[in-house]
Amino acid sequence: MNLEELQKIVYEAGIVGAGGAGFPTHRKFSQNVEQIVVNAAECEPLMMVDHHILESHLRELVEALNLLCDVMDAKEAIIGIKSKNMHLLDSGIVASLKRSRIKIKEIPDVYPAGDEVVLTYETTGKIIPEGAIPVMVGVMVINVETVYNIYKAVNESEPVIYKYVTIGGDVPKDITVKVPVGMKIIDLFNAVGYGNLDGKEVINGGPMMGKLVDLETDVITKTTKGLLVFPKTHGIVQRIKMPVNVALKRSSAACCGCTMCSDLCPRYLLGYNLQVHKTVRAAGHGEVRDTEAFLQNALCCGCGICSVIACQQNILPSKVSMEIKAALGRNGLKRQNNIKPETVRPERASRLVSSNKLIDRLGIRRYVKPRVEKIDMEFNPNTVYIELSQHVGKPAKATVKVGDRVLKGQTVAAVDYNELGTCMHASIDGTVTAVTDRFVVIGR
Repeated sequence: MNLEELQKIVYEAGIVGAGGAGFPTHRKFSQNVEQIVVNAAECEPLMMVDHHILESHLRELVEALNLLCDVMDAKEAIIGIKSKNMHLLDSGIVASLKRSRIKIKEIPDVYPAGDEVVLTYETTGKIIPEGAIPVMVGVMVINVETVYNIYKAVNESEPVIYKYVTIGGDVPKDITVKVPVGMKIIDLFNAVGYGNLDGKEVINGGPMMGKLVDLETDVITKTTKGLLVFPKTHGIVQRIKMPVNVALKRSSAACCGCTMCSDLCPRYLLGYNLQVHKTVRAAGHGEVRDTEAFLQNALCCGCGICSVIACQQNILPSKVSMEIKAALGRNGLKRQNNIKPETVRPERASRLVSSNKLIDRLGIRRYVKPRVEKIDMEFNPNTVYIELSQHVGKPAKATVKVGDRVLKGQTVAAVDYNELGTCMHASIDGTVTAVTDRFVVIGR
């Protein structure tokens, strides 16, 4: 198999980054990749999807990584996993990898270990230049579940029609389940017996970077990794709900200029010229002449360390930064004076934020269960809603119309191969009942 053939298979299977923004995976493949870095950090607290895939499917992951190395002529693949999770890996398979091109790299139990800039440094020692992507230093970063989806596409001709999801937080038992893509989130909660959500909110994603779920309309997508339940009064929920204009008012009234938001920023510590306190000051006081204070936000990953750990005034610098970053993107504005850090800042080692510290600061210690159980449960939703935009790039266009009969695994929407996007598939057998700007709706 050559690179073009693999790209076609991955595109047709609709594979995207399963743990983040959903970048179309076939567009990451390149002959310039020297090292493949597998993100097995399970970065945010309470998330357990990658744990279960590593525990149950390590052999399949290794097979897929060997294929990727062959096709891209990469010299090695590195699985970056926190030391505390090494027990999940089959010791026999790990032993067989010695002196092979598949490496296991133990990384520290810190947050955000899964940020691609941080993970690339921890696994390879390379620092991705400001504003660049990993391939600029010969690296491709890929999620555990994404690698597993490549294996299934190549060996079983299975497109992405299921998603592994952890349900945790304020629930009786944390579980990981395999769910049809397009199933309504409220239907999933009812099916597992967690449907009583009075006085609670559901977050799609982790407690640091997740977003609130609209239980009326939101569905499982290819990037849904965790659904966490918290009381409406919990600090995590209140932080997500805080309007950005409130954060701006607080920055003008309460910021003491301590610079802690910058001092603890993970990318600043890797040498980036990202000084969050300048953004807070400029945005809060209308210092519009300091353009760099705004343009530097293109480097922010939105991890939230500045808001949750660093700032003692509850200003939420990350909310301000991400709002500005989004505005920059909408207006096509880019930072021109990017640098290539040569070394990390010497204070980095003493400023890393441990997962334990993060859990305590978030106030979620009581929600950390001794074990998250993987439940083999069959879900049979009567209706699925296949989102047309589950990825970075252009939304897919429906390839079916109302009244069409479709089979599970059949393509129902697609983006042209030469554009940034991918394909969508039916996750149940049924009939197309609606095609909207957002969904292809399929009923049994």
